[in-house]
Amino acid sequence: MQIRRADRELRWVLTFAGLLAATVAWSQDPAEGEQWTESGDSGAALPEMVVEATNDVRQKIEKSTFTFDLDAAAVDSFYSVMDAEVLGVSPVSGLQPHLNNLERLASDQPPHLWLPEMARTPVATFYPGVPEGHRIENWSLTVVDFRGSPFRSFEGKRKAPEKLAWDGLGENGEMLRVGYPYSYVFTQTDRGTNTYNYAGVSFRIPALDYRADGDRMLEMAGDELFVRGEVELTESGRRWLTGSTDVIRRHPYSPIRVVVTAEQQDLADQRADVVASFLAESMILPREQVETASLQKPDLRAEMDGSVAVVIEHVED
Repeated sequence: MQIRRADRELRWVLTFAGLLAATVAWSQDPAEGEQWTESGDSGAALPEMVVEATNDVRQKIEKSTFTFDLDAAAVDSFYSVMDAEVLGVSPVSGLQPHLNNLERLASDQPPHLWLPEMARTPVATFYPGVPEGHRIENWSLTVVDFRGSPFRSFEGKRKAPEKLAWDGLGENGEMLRVGYPYSYVFTQTDRGTNTYNYAGVSFRIPALDYRADGDRMLEMAGDELFVRGEVELTESGRRWLTGSTDVIRRHPYSPIRVVVTAEQQDLADQRADVVASFLAESMILPREQVETASLQKPDLRAEMDGSVAVVIEHVED
């Protein structure tokens, strides 16, 4: 049998039956009467033969690139300038320096544990002392403001307590004014009607963290934040405001409001915008999320320069 090679590459496979017949025919001697079929003759020595062919086909598909530009207006109908800036930064380019540790991570997001904390209530703790050998009949402790006027008074009979905490509130329930100096006078009267007065040292609270009507108040003296009479933040002012952002992040669902007082209305307006912009930028918030209010209020002392209050509204804890 003669098999010619076709033009395309094929693989010929003989079945087991065909191979067996071929083996038997091959083992017989042609002299014994077995004849091979010649080309063109009918019949075959191989009773069964199956030919299988495989043809491999490869298909190359080219995929086109699909690109589109992110548009802040198309993503959110209430987009802000901050949204547009965030969408314009590639995630890879934005994270690459920090992933490869090529530069120090100077983000404003982690807590700034090295910054001084604001004073909290109680704002002061007094430790009255009893003269040795004296039998006290009654005592009193009076906190006075910078004018020497009584602001808050405590009194009692017999021995004075070892320590006395003051929450910063005055007799009428108003909070002390940050930045203003306060002092105190401790008075004791013994059973012989002898009176002993002890004048304490003056102290001031530059920044105070307290609660009022369900809000958390972060109040700072104006001279702690700004150059006197200007809208430029000082280095200490940036530190106080940065510390304020750490407190604000503890209440992520509470609205923020900035209230600024100054002797001139335009100065109060400008300072309020500066503080709100600083907080928004530090916390990566749209500027419009930080509300502002400004008040014109004369200072009672010449060296004072207004105040700034960051109000975190509706605080639960």
